Amino acid sequence: MDEALVKLTEYVCAMSEALANDGNANDRPILTKHLAFAAEMYALLHKTHDISSIHDLVKTEIRGHGYSFIAGASGESITKKWVAFTASCGVKQ
Repeated sequence: MDEALVKLTEYVCAMSEALANDGNANDRPILTKHLAFAAEMYALLHKTHDISSIHDLVKTEIRGHGYSFIAGASGESITKKWVAFTASCGVKQ
């Protein structure tokens, strides 16, 4: 679970950085939605201390990443961090 928390933190930080620094207003709602899912994952991990407790949320969010596209270098970074996080959870893309 520790690795998943590290990867989730890296993913959240990449999204927060994109919100703070990118000028693409179209990405703001997408990033906000992803951050809300990440907050729910953090809460479940903290509450249960069990990685399997977030598997359904991760699978739902995988679909969300497939439907929404974040532009530019931030999008690439966020995608890489997301894939690393899902791999640490044992959930395939």
